[in-house]
Amino acid sequence: MRVREINCGDIEGTTEEQRVRQWGSEWRNLELGMEKFEDVSNRGLEFLKDIVRTYKGKRILVISHGVLIGLTLQKLLPQKFQQAYIDNTAITILNFKEDEWDCPLYNSTRHLN
Repeated sequence: MRVREINCGDIEGTTEEQRVRQWGSEWRNLELGMEKFEDVSNRGLEFLKDIVRTYKGKRILVISHGVLIGLTLQKLLPQKFQQAYIDNTAITILNFKEDEWDCPLYNSTRHLN
């Protein structure tokens, strides 16, 4: 549950055109029930902390969604990721060793070639 995509609230499943028609061109400034980025990154980070404690020293595969991954990377490694975009089916590798996180592979789509 914690690795699900961001909850987009009332705008979920709508197009830009539909949003403008329903809420006006300033719809981004309205409270439409969208999950806050800070909450998304916090839930991603807490999930990672729990999973490395539970499976200490093991290799772990986590499959999730682009926004959750990107926001979690920004929170986890802010010096490396001020912004993070994840392509569909991309692979990102995180290492956790001696209480330090590292990201040796980010947003790789080489497997698609």
